[in-house]
Amino acid sequence: MTTLIIVESPSKGKIIEEYLGSGYRVAASVGHIRDLPEAGMGVHAPDFKPEYVYTEKGREVVARLKRLQQECEDGVILATDMDREGEAIAWHLKQVLGIKDERRITYNEITPTALKKALANPRAIDLKQVAAQEARRITDRLIGYMVSPVIAEAMGDKNASTGRVQSVAVRLVDDREKEIAGHSSLNHYGAELTFGSWKASWDAKPLLDGQKHWTDKDFAELVAAVRSVKVLSCDNSESTSSPPAPFTTTTLQAAGSNALGFGPKQTMEIAQKLYEQGAISYMRTDSTALSDDALNEIFAYGKENALPIVEQARTWKQKDDSQGAHEAIRPSHISATTAGQNENERKLYNLIWMRTVGCQLQDARFAVRVARLEAVSPVGDSTIVFEGRGKKIIYKGWKELTPFDSSEDLEDEASLEDQDSDNPVPKLTVDDYLDADNGKLIETKTKARPRYTEASLIKEMERLGIGRPATYGAVIETIIDNRNYVERFGKKKQLKMAFRGIRLMNVLRDNFQFLNYDFTKILEEQLEGLATGKANYKNLLSAVHKRLLGELEAFKAKVPVAYPCPRCSRGLTLNPAKNKKSSSWWGCSGYTQDDSGCDYMAEDADGKPGKPSGPILTEFACTGCGKPLIHMVKEGEGGWSFFGCSGHKDGCQLSFPDKNGEPDLTAPRVPKAKAEAVP
Repeated sequence: MTTLIIVESPSKGKIIEEYLGSGYRVAASVGHIRDLPEAGMGVHAPDFKPEYVYTEKGREVVARLKRLQQECEDGVILATDMDREGEAIAWHLKQVLGIKDERRITYNEITPTALKKALANPRAIDLKQVAAQEARRITDRLIGYMVSPVIAEAMGDKNASTGRVQSVAVRLVDDREKEIAGHSSLNHYGAELTFGSWKASWDAKPLLDGQKHWTDKDFAELVAAVRSVKVLSCDNSESTSSPPAPFTTTTLQAAGSNALGFGPKQTMEIAQKLYEQGAISYMRTDSTALSDDALNEIFAYGKENALPIVEQARTWKQKDDSQGAHEAIRPSHISATTAGQNENERKLYNLIWMRTVGCQLQDARFAVRVARLEAVSPVGDSTIVFEGRGKKIIYKGWKELTPFDSSEDLEDEASLEDQDSDNPVPKLTVDDYLDADNGKLIETKTKARPRYTEASLIKEMERLGIGRPATYGAVIETIIDNRNYVERFGKKKQLKMAFRGIRLMNVLRDNFQFLNYDFTKILEEQLEGLATGKANYKNLLSAVHKRLLGELEAFKAKVPVAYPCPRCSRGLTLNPAKNKKSSSWWGCSGYTQDDSGCDYMAEDADGKPGKPSGPILTEFACTGCGKPLIHMVKEGEGGWSFFGCSGHKDGCQLSFPDKNGEPDLTAPRVPKAKAEAVP
């Protein structure tokens, strides 16, 4: 007896088949087999029941799976991924394969133990998870298909598009740009004294009187001129540094970007390969939890290799909506210190391994010395105090494994620690007097927050609850590489707005609620409510649809199209050149809006509609249907000139020869196939 197991990835299927051995055939769905149609909305109010069609490869995949299904007499087990998308794929497979006795299994890692445990505990498909995935897909379709054409007309850009998550990601970058542009730098000052190999900085806080910065340069120069000081105190203490939590999807993408230079999508693709190879646990997770088995492996490895393991396992507080059944991203086997089939896979695996083992090592400890020094003579009427801070590591703890780990943070924690570590404040005696070798004025300017990087953008998206971490890589690729709304620049690959993105935001802002940060966050909460049975599918989609209808009506009344069609007044949109041999041109958006759409075209004149091109209506009427004739002309060698009927979309195939620049209405012509049918 043979059982057919269906997974999503062919490479994952090969490993599973090897682990399970005889009695099992493993085949792949290769992702989604059905989706909403590319042409048309694919869903309609008021029931919002989707019209699914096969994906490009779906029909072929299903035919192959049906053949295997007939060969496997012990039925089918649906073993797609353990997220909402995987649950939806399992449901679609059940529908098209006609599976009645459904068996759904999930597993967090591809190991013999995990697979055997999953096979021993099959369950039904979680229809609440399927509903949540379907509602998200339909919401995205409503926003994309209802709003994008209107935005394209308003911008005069045929390829302009909107999206529930992508548009909000663009807004984040735009808001930061506006914040930077509106920032006014403020000069402020400090002072620093040098005593041999260590330094002390002026503590201006007691004199600030509620202000954030000291702005009196002359006074700061007097402070920098101080040389004689008395020791007020010299205190010794200890500080600790705890290791960061194991990776979630978001923090792995951030670390991949900062530590390895990978884009978020590239990081997820590499992690997917490692998962399919059985090297790491499932990589789409917002949990920082580790299973008891994983912790036992870490503790055993640490003791065997004399690492400073903690006495009691570390845990981290989970988010309220954290996927409880998931773990953090971790190696499948801690004893495997390397994995991957190429250099990039090995690099990412090493990052995951280090983070996983390091999170269960002891805190690093530092000896901290803080000396406070008072100027012997006041400056003006003010007592001046300096402070010298020094830090020295006395116990490496987790830093024994990794000297520092700030790979997911924008600010480099290691460099901040080094500032104190490079300042060896000596042991000082209270009331002793010291003479500084020199002093200097510290002049700085306030700065706006830095532009986003890909890593910091996805962390901000997660903080605001925008989208799901597993989709962040695709969103970043869409807004930068596909749509050119945002650009990378500089060595740090910071993100700034492209001209096209600025135009998009100017059109969308204040007109559509889906651009608000709260909307996306609330929608994600509602989708989570669907997944847990606390929200209603139809109510959720009805509310989104109704709001969009109202906003679109108001938008059309408020925002004119960028370039009205001279024939029908609908918007002209730019159609970019497809290759070097072709050229850009403008066409009426009404061409696709109804069966008798306007086919007005114009040349591109430096980004604006130029002279009319293509078919031009004449005052001559077709003798067959009465609609205007179009003068069709091709100049040069092999050229031609004739008059065709503008009613060709309605089935009129008549054309007339050109006779001195006018149609010869006495000599109508029809295509040969049509002519044969004429009695």
